[in-house]
Amino acid sequence: MTKRICWCGAHEFLPFSAEYERCANCGTLVSLVGLSNEELQVSNDDADFYGRQYWLEHQSKDLGFPNIFQRSRSDLTDRNLHWLRTLLKYRLPPAKVLELGCSHGSFVGLLHQSGYEAAGLEMSPWVVEFGHKTFGVPISVGPVENLDIEPGSLDVVALMDVLEHLPDPVGTMEHTLRLLKPDGLLLIQTPQFKNEMNYEQLVATNGAFLEQFKSNEHLYLFTKESVSRLFKQLGAEHIVFEPPMFYQYDMFFAVSRQPIVANSDETAEAALTSTPSGRFVQAMLDLDSRIKVIDADRAERLDQINTLGAQIDTLSAQIAIIDGDRADRLDQINTLTKMIHELQAAMQEKNS
Repeated sequence: MTKRICWCGAHEFLPFSAEYERCANCGTLVSLVGLSNEELQVSNDDADFYGRQYWLEHQSKDLGFPNIFQRSRSDLTDRNLHWLRTLLKYRLPPAKVLELGCSHGSFVGLLHQSGYEAAGLEMSPWVVEFGHKTFGVPISVGPVENLDIEPGSLDVVALMDVLEHLPDPVGTMEHTLRLLKPDGLLLIQTPQFKNEMNYEQLVATNGAFLEQFKSNEHLYLFTKESVSRLFKQLGAEHIVFEPPMFYQYDMFFAVSRQPIVANSDETAEAALTSTPSGRFVQAMLDLDSRIKVIDADRAERLDQINTLGAQIDTLSAQIAIIDGDRADRLDQINTLTKMIHELQAAMQEKNS
């Protein structure tokens, strides 16, 4: 295996695992066996890595994920709503949004319903056609560098679980930033590698981050510091980290060349409910909020039950100690009583 050059240009690496090394300069985890720019392309949808079988077999058989048919339904009510909340916080409809790596297109479809002018991009012609048929949204075949998009025309570019797949994150992000308006922003979800992570310890504890080690796909696993450095290098130094949906292993953030201003919840709701389809989306968000409250209450009650159970266990242990001590004392009393009786009997016998 040949060492890769880190995105930051460094050649010096620290050992991490058989398939990854840590950049000694920026701290990013770098794959030793990842795909090249050429291998990323899909010229043969039945044979190339990111072609049809990636969505139909690889994700379910190799990675244990639901297939694209299942995801096109389930993603709408979990991750898509999470992403939409943050997008509404920083950019209101009818902003122009492009999602790179949009998969089945459900998030693009949800954005359309919310009032955004949204489009998607994928590498596989088959999955592009699937998205067209499933959600009726515009999706193009990538890479983004090949698309005819006017520079400075987009409000938002979303990359959900995409940045880590890019062979040239600097070049692709530099191109993407040129497509944005001066105050445009990138909305990104990507795995968060942490400096304190140790491969052997992750294996020993079955750490959640282990599933991010897909060295032929996840070419760069950034830390918060290294991803901030990447975008600062490209002139986008304003970055706001948001709570990720998958907090066990992801980070989620907005990044821009200009200061990022947040909308109030009331402003976002007003923009969303200004259209009939947006009202349906708001109802989905409201229901999701109620479910989260119920889940949080359930989790709190479960914590209380677990705490009470621990207190009961502690009390039971203390009672067991007391009972054991009582039994020991009773044994001692019985032994002393027996000795007294024997002594009394011996004295009576002697006196008689």
